[in-house]
Amino acid sequence: LSVYLDHYEYSCTEQLVSKGVAALVLTSRPEFGTVGAAGGKPLEATFATLRGRANGSGGFGLWTSTPETAEFPTVYAAHFLVEAKDRGQAIPADLLTGVDGWLANLASTPASTLEAGRLRAYAVYLLARQGIKPNAALANVEQELANRHAPAWKTDLAAAYLASTYQLLQRTADADRLIAGVPWSTQKPARKPGEAMETYYDPVVHDAQLLYLLSRHFPARAGAVPPAALDAVGAAVTSRRVHSLSAAYILLALDAYARSTPAGVKLGIAEMRQDGQQVPLPLPAGTLPRVAISEAARAIVFSSSGNQGPAYYALSEAGFDRSAPTADVAQGLEVIREIVDAKGAVLTKVKVGEEFFIRLRLRTTGRERLDQVAVVDLLPGGTEAVVERQTTADSGEAGADPASTRARPSALPVGVPGVTTWTPHHVDLRDDRLVLYGSVTRSASTFVYRVRATNAGVFQVPPAFAEGMYDRSVTGLSTAATLEVVKP
Repeated sequence: LSVYLDHYEYSCTEQLVSKGVAALVLTSRPEFGTVGAAGGKPLEATFATLRGRANGSGGFGLWTSTPETAEFPTVYAAHFLVEAKDRGQAIPADLLTGVDGWLANLASTPASTLEAGRLRAYAVYLLARQGIKPNAALANVEQELANRHAPAWKTDLAAAYLASTYQLLQRTADADRLIAGVPWSTQKPARKPGEAMETYYDPVVHDAQLLYLLSRHFPARAGAVPPAALDAVGAAVTSRRVHSLSAAYILLALDAYARSTPAGVKLGIAEMRQDGQQVPLPLPAGTLPRVAISEAARAIVFSSSGNQGPAYYALSEAGFDRSAPTADVAQGLEVIREIVDAKGAVLTKVKVGEEFFIRLRLRTTGRERLDQVAVVDLLPGGTEAVVERQTTADSGEAGADPASTRARPSALPVGVPGVTTWTPHHVDLRDDRLVLYGSVTRSASTFVYRVRATNAGVFQVPPAFAEGMYDRSVTGLSTAATLEVVKP
């Protein structure tokens, strides 16, 4: 999980804060290395991101600083700041002061959906973590949940946040009343076919946050966590069903769970060699020891003693594909990338200095719409993206605030107006690639951007890649190509 977040490539506020959460947890788990370390200050990158995306209300924008606050990422960023402060880290006090005011305001506003009610319960919990007594907001949030979203809210994380808040306020009876009714995801009814999924809430997020809250505020209940609940989280990690948010939440949960676990457990690990001999490996000190496995091992033997509770292990390896894919991949999402001229004809050869176009076509194949999609297109070697000229300041819509207006093809740094039919929510133009973020539907849409050839040679063009950032089972991959750039 820490390696996954350390190499995470996308850049919305939630995702960069998740990298900060991983860096924060690993400050107390040095055996797992570091995430985002910069001169021995692993949290500075996250603090810089939050400073750059803060707005006048104390909240944070999703991609940049805008008047429109991204609600969940802001509450989540507040959780990161509170957690960092609790762990003795020096945090920007002005950021936390500003976001506290925003949290208090959010907690006092109506919640028309269960998702909104959960977010307000989360905000109230974070205020209580800092010693701010949100008595009026706490009563209002629970009353609104009970009136609008009964009985579903009692099995939701909203109830767990409120229970933890009551526990912080020493209202034990109310805390026990609520936390006792929050089940694990394996104990909840399966999601109905066609039921809409929330971006920031799924079974893994539910279980990870529940484990975190139990371990931190209800240690006696944490000791009775059913093995099936932790097995479900492990299965999600193994099958790549975690994303940036759930990965960070799992790290927080495992760290809190390890801290609440009684001492006295003795763990062991041994390699079984080809001749059947077992070679014990020395484990470093710590609740979560980490050790490397040699290539000579044909099996691994784990052991534990000194405690009747279950012990858990994680075995991971990493690498890369030796060969490029020979066919398109369309697992719920289709992406086609073509190199074309101004008339739309496919090109395989261009001249140095010549401008041409890359055409990306996108559509979903298994559902009507998929939000929060990332499309990554590595630029062909020997080329560079051409930044389009922007419209002048007085040519926009009368009375419209440019900072809060949805991006148009003519307002993006790349993208050719007139032939582009897909408008990303955000464009991240890097030296070697273009990363597009947006929503994709079953109707095919097109994004065209201009490229200039800069160096002669024959270049392999890697496949374009698209995936759901919060549903990693949905992926699309185009085929690789070859581009020849010749001297004029």
